[in-house]
Amino acid sequence: MVFIEPRRLNEKHYFIKKNKKKVLDISNAFDLYENDSNIVICHLSDFHFSRYFKPQRINRVIRSIMDIAPDLIVFTGDLIDNYEKWPHKETQRLVEKLNRMTAPMGKIAVLGNHDYRSEGYYFVKTVLSEGGFTVLENEEIFGSNDEVSINIAGMDDCLSGNPKFSFERTLAQWHLLLVHEPDGVLDTENIQNFDLILAGHSHGGQVRLPFLFYKIKGSITYTHGLYLLGKKTLLSISNGIGTSLFPIRFRVPPELIYYHLAKKPAEVEQEK
Repeated sequence: MVFIEPRRLNEKHYFIKKNKKKVLDISNAFDLYENDSNIVICHLSDFHFSRYFKPQRINRVIRSIMDIAPDLIVFTGDLIDNYEKWPHKETQRLVEKLNRMTAPMGKIAVLGNHDYRSEGYYFVKTVLSEGGFTVLENEEIFGSNDEVSINIAGMDDCLSGNPKFSFERTLAQWHLLLVHEPDGVLDTENIQNFDLILAGHSHGGQVRLPFLFYKIKGSITYTHGLYLLGKKTLLSISNGIGTSLFPIRFRVPPELIYYHLAKKPAEVEQEK
């Protein structure tokens, strides 16, 4: 079972209103909310590609993205497990797989601590860029379609990079923050300025037993799932796709998350 579960893929769908009082899990009926949302965001994290987890392992992820057709794709770090041990013959195939993920509003990524291992920073950033991702390092990017505007801030890795914990609020209708380690929010200023914060890193513990939940630095306080920070800021932590240390998972299957943002955020914000 522990060796089979890493090959599963759990697809989640959340319907999110501006005020966050209720986040709906619509995984079993997300098509019913198509007319109630004006942007769908796909959240990927922690691929940890290696000699044991090769690019063809994400074919189901690609098929899901092709089926759902999200407006925006975001990746919250740890593309490869360890640059020193990376099989370079797989690099071109990895770039090809990343390019097969498409979204009209673009693809945004931040780096994780494993992306820095063995001086892999430049390699990972190049692969992501060639795969069509814009890599944010303490930067912000603005995007919009015919119905909604969104500002996305991307924080550099908190363990191995040089993170910036302060970002300006803009006039966009929705504000997103991408971080790799979820505990990075503990040092982030004006956290209430963000509607949605997306993170990875923890793998949801990777192995979860009633008497055991493995925690790692960077996700001690916030470990998995959803957290409401203040009144209107939602932190969502992905279990990720790959594995680290050991190629096993138990009761924490790989996870692909879609966020369906509600229409008319300005009106929803006034709800009591």
